[in-house]
Amino acid sequence: MSNYEGLAKIYDFMMSGVDYDAWAEYVLKAAKRFGNDPETVLDLACGTGSTTLPLAKRGLKATGLDLSSAMLKIAARKAADAGLDAAFIEGNMLDLDFERLFDLIVSFQDGINYLTGEGDFERLAAAVDGCLVPGGLFMFDLNRVDHYSDSETTVVELDDMTLVYENQYDERRRIWHIHLIGFVKEGELYRKFDEVHEEKNHDLNDVERALNAHHMEIIKVWKMFYEEDATDETNRVFVIAKKTGA
Repeated sequence: MSNYEGLAKIYDFMMSGVDYDAWAEYVLKAAKRFGNDPETVLDLACGTGSTTLPLAKRGLKATGLDLSSAMLKIAARKAADAGLDAAFIEGNMLDLDFERLFDLIVSFQDGINYLTGEGDFERLAAAVDGCLVPGGLFMFDLNRVDHYSDSETTVVELDDMTLVYENQYDERRRIWHIHLIGFVKEGELYRKFDEVHEEKNHDLNDVERALNAHHMEIIKVWKMFYEEDATDETNRVFVIAKKTGA
């Protein structure tokens, strides 16, 4: 599996328009609205820690988990620079193994869309069930990748980098295929990277069945960043599920 070293180098630049502090406030406000005032949080597919660290800044004992060691090195450096106490662990969200339970488990920025294998979401639901306190919340976003189903090539040219995206949607498999080629300036030269990313359009009915099978129920599906119900036209949804059993 790719370590996404190329993406790691440019990820924070690509996401520079995101207000992660506002994101953290939104998440914690939603948690409190549904009876959860978390002290501990596990951030799955945490990337460079941009969602983990604002939660740590607000007093939560935060742990970030990701497959990419390149991303995690950046996350750890950002935590040290900010003087924040957050743990970053290399691992697979489908195989969680923690001695303690978490009050809140989150995954954002398409982390769950990257689960493309048959039965992956059910494996995730089982893993989360094993790490979440009774009454705890599992919050995550889902990118409706079928809303971007047209095949296209996009070129982004900047002073220090050139990025080429080749996108294609496989309707049968519900998979969005993204071929990313980048040329990033390092000193006087440009270094090329070439990566393939795939995201799955997870059906919400399948998601709900998997969660129900593992002691969780969906209590809200919102438009991301709003406190209103998502519709079929919503490009990105925010799912809030609660653990109802042991």
